[in-house]
Amino acid sequence: MRNIAAYWRDRYWKDRGLAFKLIWINLVLIAVPLLLSSLLSGIGYSKSMQRNVGAYQADAVREFSANLDIYMNELALLSTLPYQTPDLLDYLERRNAGETSVYEERMLLEDFMRRIRVNGRIDTIGITLQAEKVRSYVEPPDSPGRFTEKYDPDLSAFYVSASSGRAVFAGPHTVRSDNGSTYSVFSAVRVIRSLESGSPLAVLKIDVPSNDLRERIANLSGDGERSVAVLDDRGIPIYESGTFPDSTGSLAAYRGAGTVTLGGGKASVLMTYVTSPVTGWTVLQAVPLSVLLRDAETVNRQMLLVGLACLVASILVSVLYSLRITRPLSLLRRSMKQVEKGEFGISIPVEREDEIGHLSRTFNLMVSRLGTLTYRLYETEIREKNAEIASLQSQINPHFLYNTLGSISMYAELEGNREVVSMTNHLSALLRYSMGGGRAEVTVREEIEHIRGYLAIQSIRYEERLRFRIEAAPGLMEQPVIRLTLQPVVENAIVHGLERGSGEVEIRIAIAEDGGRVVIAVEDNGPGMDDESLRRQNAKMEEGRLPEGPGGHGLVNVHRRLALKYGGGFGVSLEHSASGGIRALIRLPAIREEEQGEGREGIG
Repeated sequence: MRNIAAYWRDRYWKDRGLAFKLIWINLVLIAVPLLLSSLLSGIGYSKSMQRNVGAYQADAVREFSANLDIYMNELALLSTLPYQTPDLLDYLERRNAGETSVYEERMLLEDFMRRIRVNGRIDTIGITLQAEKVRSYVEPPDSPGRFTEKYDPDLSAFYVSASSGRAVFAGPHTVRSDNGSTYSVFSAVRVIRSLESGSPLAVLKIDVPSNDLRERIANLSGDGERSVAVLDDRGIPIYESGTFPDSTGSLAAYRGAGTVTLGGGKASVLMTYVTSPVTGWTVLQAVPLSVLLRDAETVNRQMLLVGLACLVASILVSVLYSLRITRPLSLLRRSMKQVEKGEFGISIPVEREDEIGHLSRTFNLMVSRLGTLTYRLYETEIREKNAEIASLQSQINPHFLYNTLGSISMYAELEGNREVVSMTNHLSALLRYSMGGGRAEVTVREEIEHIRGYLAIQSIRYEERLRFRIEAAPGLMEQPVIRLTLQPVVENAIVHGLERGSGEVEIRIAIAEDGGRVVIAVEDNGPGMDDESLRRQNAKMEEGRLPEGPGGHGLVNVHRRLALKYGGGFGVSLEHSASGGIRALIRLPAIREEEQGEGREGIG
């Protein structure tokens, strides 16, 4: 695979023009993401629609089942009327046995039957009250009420299913009237129990025409694109409309609540089922996926058309802008080839203000200056020679200054003024040390000797007010340090201790090694600084920002020189000293003797 890619790159890509490459890159970067996003969006939208429609259908089936439960609950409430009729309960328990006649019993039962028909909003066509201890009573469809006889149906089969005291529902079945006619009914059956003992007293069965139930289900099921079925608790169909491509072979297997997809391909349907907790009946509704996703397919087609239109537009824009970008670059390439041949009189027309226009202007400027490069190089060489002569001349001036200081020292010694002699000698040494002699680094010993001379001059100036001590750990005097590192720090201590304070000031310089670093501490017992001023000064040194006004420049310069030379973690920091003044800590990298020897060998 790698060899194929390399062959394709070398054969078809490497020698192609920039316009060709830009067009193909834009096509890949635009077309592929656009097609993928359209495809993924269409798939995601279809799945989202299917989920949403499935949830909507589940809600619709639950609402359908709830409306059916309301109807069945009305029938169940009718079966509770015996509990609201004390005379009937008293009759069923035979409390006044022997005191009532057959006529009174008949009137009591007929009155109860009328109450059922009057109180219910349901068209009941048959009622049966089968008692345990007294006469049973029945009103068949289209027949007057009477006491039950041997050929009347036995309701004992409902004792087990209705033993909890709740109403149970019998699916559509056939009953016969006294005149021989048959009727299709469904029934609500309840076992009537004693309120005191809870023992069964009778079984009440209320019959309702099956057509009423089927019409209500048909009204709730909606349009003809849906298939609806209602099964009783035994899986026997109560109502069916449409067809169900059942993959399990039996709709009775679906109990509880859920949504499944049945069938395959274009014939697949989305089926939702809910089992009623009131009746135990299961409502099933199936809708073809082609119907549910009709709108989704329309949207997908529209998205595909929009994506194709955007792709065509992007191709046209890519081609136009690729050519617009590459034309001036091609012109620039041809012009550069002419310049390579020595033609410096050409100029590219600049018609745009973008990067290519800037490049064209720069090319024109470059070509216009090529003719003067030889003269500028010659002029530069002359200036370098003049600079060398001026540098040699500037080295003569310090010798004149040293000779003048020597003359002053000689006359002062002849006059017997030892202080002037000492100051001029120390000043001459300071000047020679400051000139450097070409060395950027010196040893700690040389830096200390320079500081001794500087402090000797300051001691003559301030007399008894200035005292100093220098302490160094063994083996650290040969450590390298940048020239003139200590003088600005010591000068800062003198300025803050003597010039801005009163009384005597002692400056202590201690050199020690701590954790692989050489630490030079310059401490004074002057008035010191407050915490905020100390924090600001340390921040200025870290930022490398020179403070406003006089003073403070030397510390910043020393810290930046050390940080640039030795890296982070080295430099100068200020803190409060125990004597009340300021302690300046100069941190340098510690270099072992063998490393110093190697450095000297390298230098030699």
